Amino acid sequence: MNRVETITTATKILAMIDGGTEELGPISWEADIGRFIDQGRFEHEKQKLFLERPQLIAMSADLPEPNSYYAVEIAGKPILLTRDKNGVAHAFLNACRHRGVQLAEGCGHASRFTCPYHAWTFAVDGQLLGVPQREVFDADQLADRNLIALPICEHNGMIIVHPQPDGKLDRDEFLGAMGKHLDDYDLADIRLVSAYKGPARINWKHAVDGGVEGYHVPFLHSTTVGPMTLNRFLHIDHGLHHILVTTQPQITELRDMPIEDWPEWCHFSLSHSIFPNTVLVFGQSILAFQRSEPGSKVGECDYSFRIYGWDRNASEQQRQIDTFVSQMLLKVALEEDMKVQTSSQVMMEAGAVPNVLFGRKEVNVINMHKNYDALAGYAQANA
Repeated sequence: MNRVETITTATKILAMIDGGTEELGPISWEADIGRFIDQGRFEHEKQKLFLERPQLIAMSADLPEPNSYYAVEIAGKPILLTRDKNGVAHAFLNACRHRGVQLAEGCGHASRFTCPYHAWTFAVDGQLLGVPQREVFDADQLADRNLIALPICEHNGMIIVHPQPDGKLDRDEFLGAMGKHLDDYDLADIRLVSAYKGPARINWKHAVDGGVEGYHVPFLHSTTVGPMTLNRFLHIDHGLHHILVTTQPQITELRDMPIEDWPEWCHFSLSHSIFPNTVLVFGQSILAFQRSEPGSKVGECDYSFRIYGWDRNASEQQRQIDTFVSQMLLKVALEEDMKVQTSSQVMMEAGAVPNVLFGRKEVNVINMHKNYDALAGYAQANA
């Protein structure tokens, strides 16, 4: 947010506090449970929402130096992100051009990638460097065996990739108004503090839902982030993308200060849902990045949670604070959010509930699910 938007948002929150009101959406929506448990629908959504659209899949801080690499996925499609010696980011299908073996896992530094099967070697810019016993192949067969490149856009610390080699990637079209909002932050200067990745027994939507609604916070997080959060939330709709504004109790201190002296963050944080499944959480101390990648089954996903500090050259004291905050947030994500989301998924699959109900405090969740339905072709059935 720019300064004007920050002041306007803080003023609106203070007015809600003073008036004893809160922001509610226009509808309470009863929705079908198939969106969480139907395997056929799940496969259709993977194609329409993930494999046919650009995705925000990483931050520039995940490729911090030349020759950095980071192996990720989009709905099961393996992708290799690299940064070449000139600092340019690339995205490739993470597969050797000989027999399709995966070239890299995790993240790290490498000037080249050698396939473990037959030792074909590729440069970080995707060029085929070496083939053992090259003479056993026809020369023309090796003429175009570089790694298969994917459309990529790196801008202001964010890396957007289209999972199809011939896919269309227009950053402004993909992010819309959210892009202008994100450009108010120096995301190119962040640094990785901690990272988690592991399987989760949930449909991917559960993780997104939990990231952009505040209804659950005082109950589920009553001993962690709940006491640090006022029950005053704002919802900002950017079409396919959404923002949840979460308020800290210290915001009431602004009443006794001239507006020109209000701090940069004004005691609220922002959770951004970037369609379809990336959540970016901006707070004064840290930035969190969450993706819930659809697995092979409707009730499974690969869950990634990465936490960054704002200043690449932060002091040792700030780094210690960032580490403490990241440990707390990971505990909240895995031991609180993931625990109830897993229970919800298992109960749904067991037939314990016939449908789901989203209320007027779950504004972003309703809007997101309606977007999922519309782009997957289910809007009419669930209008």
